[in-house]
Amino acid sequence: MAVTRRMNAAFLPTASVDRAPQPIGTAVIGVGYFGSLHAQKYMQLAGSRLVALIDPDPLTLALSEHLGVGWLQHIDDLPPEVRAVSVVTPVQSHFALTKALLERGLDVLLEKPITSTLEQAETLCRLAESTGCVLQIGHIERFNPTFIASRTALAYAQRIHAIRAGKRVPRIDAVDVVTDLMIHDLDMLLAALDCAVVAVSATGHSCDHTVIDHACAELTFANGCRAQLTASWGDAVEKSSAHRIDAELDRGEIWSLDFHQRTVWRKTSPSATPVAVHLPHIAVNEDELCVQLAAFLSASRRRSTPQVTARDGYAALELAYRIRNQILGCGA
Repeated sequence: MAVTRRMNAAFLPTASVDRAPQPIGTAVIGVGYFGSLHAQKYMQLAGSRLVALIDPDPLTLALSEHLGVGWLQHIDDLPPEVRAVSVVTPVQSHFALTKALLERGLDVLLEKPITSTLEQAETLCRLAESTGCVLQIGHIERFNPTFIASRTALAYAQRIHAIRAGKRVPRIDAVDVVTDLMIHDLDMLLAALDCAVVAVSATGHSCDHTVIDHACAELTFANGCRAQLTASWGDAVEKSSAHRIDAELDRGEIWSLDFHQRTVWRKTSPSATPVAVHLPHIAVNEDELCVQLAAFLSASRRRSTPQVTARDGYAALELAYRIRNQILGCGA
């Protein structure tokens, strides 16, 4: 089957920072490093009117004053004009906070991983479905132009090799390298291949921490594709290898994705000259987070299915736990 080099329009973000009619009242819960980025992007987006920051830490007051928005210490204090909320807290609090917000009829962008347990994730999936609220999971790489340009091609991959490395962030003690880094690639492959994983083999170890900080996994998909994934935390990470995916397609084509450099190269055969693949344009004042939040607000405004659903978040977490359990010797 021939593979198109152009993006499938169905996978492009459904909103941009310039196109938003009536601004939606927004808030951010959890205003650490990444939460503060959410707040700044909401201020930038024409479709958003940032109303409040929610965090018990008094240091949040300085940012709220800088942005000219309210500082609240509890979600019970959320004003009625807030319709859409980013939850950017440690994973241990994802379930309770999101459950409370959905029960209040609010739309939620929940950072990944969706929850600490699959049972909690299933509860949130069902709650979002029963309330009709938008629950989008923050698998941000779905909005990376490198993935958008390659998604259609990856659907025809026979072999995939993905490597992702990064520095461990102290604030994420509750997760390991599988649920922090590898889960991004798991989500992208599940989305692109759109079929079940029928076999998992994984190894890993911990060098300097009490959790897994290096993991290798081999996945076999129902369509026959085999994927090898490596994720590693480390202090010395070469930028050139920070995040790459190489894929061999069913007719011998080879696609090479560099997420750090934002490049995609295509070869019609192993000996052919690489050709650059067109990437979707992202404006100077946009980035993946900005596009992700714009898509979330678009789903909230249109009452439509988000581009990364709660079920997607569940699927990525379930696969991550299968890999982690293999590494820990708990079975597949």
